[in-house]
Amino acid sequence: MFSLSRFAIAFIPMIATMNANAQIEPEMVSLPAACVEVGAMVIDWQSAPVREECLDSFSIGQYEVTFEEYDLFTAATGQAARNDVDFGRGNRPVIDVSWFDAFHYAQWLSEQTGKTYRLPTDAEWEYAAMANTKLGFKYHWGAEPSENKANCSNCGSQWDGQMSAPVGSFDPNSLGLHDTHGNVWEWTADCYYADDPKDVEDTHCRVGVVRGGSWDVDVSDLVYWVRAEQISTKTARDTGFRLVLEQ
Repeated sequence: MFSLSRFAIAFIPMIATMNANAQIEPEMVSLPAACVEVGAMVIDWQSAPVREECLDSFSIGQYEVTFEEYDLFTAATGQAARNDVDFGRGNRPVIDVSWFDAFHYAQWLSEQTGKTYRLPTDAEWEYAAMANTKLGFKYHWGAEPSENKANCSNCGSQWDGQMSAPVGSFDPNSLGLHDTHGNVWEWTADCYYADDPKDVEDTHCRVGVVRGGSWDVDVSDLVYWVRAEQISTKTARDTGFRLVLEQ
């Protein structure tokens, strides 16, 4: 692996072409193995301390998993469809999903494709979200909030504070990833507390980490290093996920 910091990530992403499983597999962006700095220099309850994480190469969803994709899973497995709370389905990000719902979707998709899909780790998610950010940047577009760059409670979009937006409604970051800021919080694979014991099904801790902010939070919660806690069994109208594909 090679080493680089958050201030010097400079590569061109390779967006994977769709294959015969295009009807169920998400569009992915490939990231090379790297040692990167994640976390924040100013420590508060919403961030972890700066640290270096060495990551293997992986691919991550270009978009948040949509209702269209997730509805294939519920139909195939006989589960109840998730509630869209009248936001709309189709290419809107799936919501009303717990950590365990996301985990089982990834397992099902892996079984269908013969590949290994899973939730991103906290560090993988931040590596992908921060992209080619420069010193002082808080968002992929710069250091300060900017009109209509994302969907949050005060981002200046047509969906602000009301509902999720269709995925891909805003400009992507430099890696080609959409909605890493706002729209819906995204589950990660990690626990919020290091000493949190495993809970339901002995597969995850009681409190998980969600990242990225959502349509109903302040733009300050969209900063790429902000972490939030959420009960792993809880579903919410502003929480979804994106997947990682192991390489």
